[in-house]
Amino acid sequence: MDVDKTLFMFGIVTLLIGIFIIIFGVFLAFYAYLNYKPLLPAGKDLQSSITSTVYELLNLVIKLAFLGAMIWAGSILLGKGIDLFKSIYVGEKKYRGSGG
Repeated sequence: MDVDKTLFMFGIVTLLIGIFIIIFGVFLAFYAYLNYKPLLPAGKDLQSSITSTVYELLNLVIKLAFLGAMIWAGSILLGKGIDLFKSIYVGEKKYRGSGG
């Protein structure tokens, strides 16, 4: 019975961490969306304009990739927390069913 309580608490902690990471990632993405102002300086020639534009796009893609990875990791933690709750529920159902 003590193991079930430990698993239950670990499931709650994992679930809450996953939810927090997802909410924090969505908040950061929305904040970046609201405050995004592309830096498109007027270059002296076409080559410097293209270079600065590519740099700005690469910077944006890297930020979005990190946010996506963070939300993906949070969803994995959320799923693992739900799996722990399922295993505890199935274990209690088997325990109650066999005992009486």
